[in-house]
Amino acid sequence: MLIEVFGPGCMKCQTMEKHAKEAVAQSGGEHQVVKISDYAAMVARGVLSTPALALDGQLKFQGRVASADEILALLKG
Repeated sequence: MLIEVFGPGCMKCQTMEKHAKEAVAQSGGEHQVVKISDYAAMVARGVLSTPALALDGQLKFQGRVASADEILALLKG
């Protein structure tokens, strides 16, 4: 599964990326975490506020930091 973290690099965006990596480690699955900080790419994907997170191209969280447990639940679901 492809996990995309969108954000310019602020502290909240860094925390979201950290939580995504923690969730991947806990899941034991083959998931890839990618950080996207290009504004044009974010707008093209429909991101209106950061941090944001998408799983396999679908936005799941936007404008808040998701916990590792929330992300893990999506990976397992």
